[in-house]
Amino acid sequence: MRKTLLIALLMGLTVAACSGRVSDVPSALPVSVVGSDGRTLTLEEPAGRIVSLSATHTEMLYAVGAEEQIAATDLTSNYPPDAETTVKVDAFNFSIEQVAAVDPDLVVLAFDFQGEIEALERVRIPSLLLEPAVTLEEAYNQVLAIGYVSGHQEEAERLVEQMRSETASIVESAPAFVDPPLVYHEVDATLFSPNSASLPGDLYRRFGLLNIADEVPDESGSGYVQLSAEFIIDSDPTIIFLGDAAFGESADSLSARPGWCTLTALRMGHVFELEPDISGRWGPRSVDLAAVVAAALVEVAG
Repeated sequence: MRKTLLIALLMGLTVAACSGRVSDVPSALPVSVVGSDGRTLTLEEPAGRIVSLSATHTEMLYAVGAEEQIAATDLTSNYPPDAETTVKVDAFNFSIEQVAAVDPDLVVLAFDFQGEIEALERVRIPSLLLEPAVTLEEAYNQVLAIGYVSGHQEEAERLVEQMRSETASIVESAPAFVDPPLVYHEVDATLFSPNSASLPGDLYRRFGLLNIADEVPDESGSGYVQLSAEFIIDSDPTIIFLGDAAFGESADSLSARPGWCTLTALRMGHVFELEPDISGRWGPRSVDLAAVVAAALVEVAG
């Protein structure tokens, strides 16, 4: 079962729950953070050399001002541009020797597919597992966690307040619809799509959209399901967001698929391309994703 990220600042065992305002909690050392897997990471002092095995968490480290503490990042960490110049480690082909060689005192990772945590524990390198956030609130809490473990608590709190305020303003200013539009978000050409138990899906829900992927059983509980072409055609989405536009998909390529030219979204020109690094991550640029969705809805509303 997925565990919700909890953050605790240990000062008389004071705990800040996910739904609480973290800024109301006194700051002290040591700092303890409970990761997605329920393990508690306790640091006597902020981590000075951090390896990020996740592009999202690399973005968070830069956003809270911890860039000088980055010892290495994974191969996909490309934002901000300075992240491309960091020492690189291969998260997809994990090597404990490669990670240990940069002498980190903390490794942040989004997945534990290859026994990464166990390998890190064997060589006594602390780790923090922060799995992909399924809501904006989870994303905010991960930013706070990154800020705490890196010693940038105040910066993280300011960033979260800014993200929360900007996203709320974007959602509130978006057009409302009497009949909620049906949305289909394509991750790749194999027709994987995020349902409402994902960050993009959470955003669509906040905008009042109906997600066709919610009608398909999510047996893995991942927040992403594989649809069939027949299901998509029968659902007839009003809006299509292409998370795979960078890989050659477009309104023209969709129209060339058998039967797809009849879709309302294609007939009305309501196909919108997304930058995969923004739509597929759950960090500070989630605000940018909200802005793209809002702009699309303005066009749909006419």
